[in-house]
Amino acid sequence: MTAAATALRFLSSAWANALGLVAVRRPGVRPPPDVRQTCVLMFAVMPAYGLLAYLSWDRTASGLPGDFVDDLRVLTAAAVLVGVLLAVLAVPVRRGGHALWRAAQVGAVAALGVALSTLHMAARLADTPLLLAGILVAAAAIVVNIALWSTDVRRWCGL
Repeated sequence: MTAAATALRFLSSAWANALGLVAVRRPGVRPPPDVRQTCVLMFAVMPAYGLLAYLSWDRTASGLPGDFVDDLRVLTAAAVLVGVLLAVLAVPVRRGGHALWRAAQVGAVAALGVALSTLHMAARLADTPLLLAGILVAAAAIVVNIALWSTDVRRWCGL
């Protein structure tokens, strides 16, 4: 067997395993209502994190000291990343993928961390709009975390 044939077989096997992560595990079976609602929640938090990213980006141009500006830029990047991550990982949760469901749980915990970081930054800056956005994002992150750990979602994703 040549090296090219071995590499080709390895790549085709890796590709099949990668497609298996997002493949429909139960063809023709509709997910339970809890799973569908969890996916909708994961998409619905994206605008909240977009608002948070906008508010933190807007505060960087307000003449704050350099330490605050750097922290706000990191907060902006983290808010965008977490919002997109949760929206992207909603589809594998609906399909019942176990590994990507675990990744969605990690993303939801990271979303909670971003919310807590926002509340801390709002307290340091004494900024009411940032505080309100932090409260909104914290509530959304808590709801998504509870939804991802619910019993029906756990059963659907293969635990």
